[in-house]
Amino acid sequence: MTKWLKSLVFVVAGIAFVATTQVEVANADPIKTRRAIMKELSGHNKAIKKYLKGHKSAKREARLGTAGDMELRALAMAGLGKRMVSLFPKGTSLKDMPGKTRAKPEIWSKPADFRKAANIFVSWSNDLEKAAATGDKAKIAAAMKGFGKTACGTCHKTFRGPKKKKKKTS
Repeated sequence: MTKWLKSLVFVVAGIAFVATTQVEVANADPIKTRRAIMKELSGHNKAIKKYLKGHKSAKREARLGTAGDMELRALAMAGLGKRMVSLFPKGTSLKDMPGKTRAKPEIWSKPADFRKAANIFVSWSNDLEKAAATGDKAKIAAAMKGFGKTACGTCHKTFRGPKKKKKKTS
């Protein structure tokens, strides 16, 4: 089997495994689904930041991806952002399920504000996608400036409870 064919088989198998896992998670528990999607969003965000930071080594720089890869990441982020509101069914707040989630009850008492925050995230992701489509690293960096604070922070500040304190072990 040629080298590229082996690579293709591994990629297809990996995609099938991830897709199956995501479906199982989605069917199991809305909180697990939310966490999985938030981790995916965080992964895309970190990858874009690493791409923008670059690396001294040309070999490692190449592994960080291309502007086209960042465009796909931004597109994925926008798609996940559009699903965000549906990931929070009633009865899954931190008051309903203490210790399992950080979702504040304000999500359900102020649904219009929550939708607005999700739409801000989608809008910023779309802008990031357009910047990445140009292939210009400076435009991508400009689109990322303030992304975490505005796109993510708008929702997290208002609708996310405090982080659970870890107990100190002696």
